[in-house]
Amino acid sequence: MLEYQDFWLEIIKVIPAYLWVIGAFSAFLLAYDLYSRQLLLSTYAKQRPNWLADLSQVERALDDVLTVAARNPHWHIEVNAADKAQVLRRLQGNGEMLSGCRVLWLDDRPDTLVNEIRLLQYLGLDVITVTSVGEALGHLKQTSCELLVSDIARPEGQSNGIATLQTLHDHYPSLPAIFYVGNFNAQDGVPAGAFGITNRPDELLHLILDIMGRKCL
Repeated sequence: MLEYQDFWLEIIKVIPAYLWVIGAFSAFLLAYDLYSRQLLLSTYAKQRPNWLADLSQVERALDDVLTVAARNPHWHIEVNAADKAQVLRRLQGNGEMLSGCRVLWLDDRPDTLVNEIRLLQYLGLDVITVTSVGEALGHLKQTSCELLVSDIARPEGQSNGIATLQTLHDHYPSLPAIFYVGNFNAQDGVPAGAFGITNRPDELLHLILDIMGRKCL
């Protein structure tokens, strides 16, 4: 009987030590969880593009594109205030997924795309411009791109742009492509192999967001 009592006395003596260890371990887990959450929030805040807090810079860049388009008698587009507000709202809600994405832009006259390229760069996209299919293939061999933006009309004829896309898809069939053109007939639909076609900068942004949204699924 005495030995039995001594046994429980010894157990009672060590219980506080065990409780202290359990309490300390629980406190450590709680502190680690809080630290991990703060670190995650801090990392997200650093990665979140600065322009999301103030869209004025993006809006000015979009206005620059629209101003140039309005001055071009061969580029017939109309983007009203509601259309512009819609794409800006969508960028504010989903624009963080554009940061760091690489766009390959194929056009035989990249000097006419200065404002569009600046707009995409404001949004955090890395834009690589090329003027030929050979140059495009060379870049794609060296680095991956999330999407391709291309013109259609070329000195060789309008079908040359579509043939260029077919050539690129022979090597990179999963590369999404958007045709960004001066003028087109919407009734002709989207060319085979392309994700979309437009001559409007706001629709270009919508198409890019659509592509990146699918990649994030």
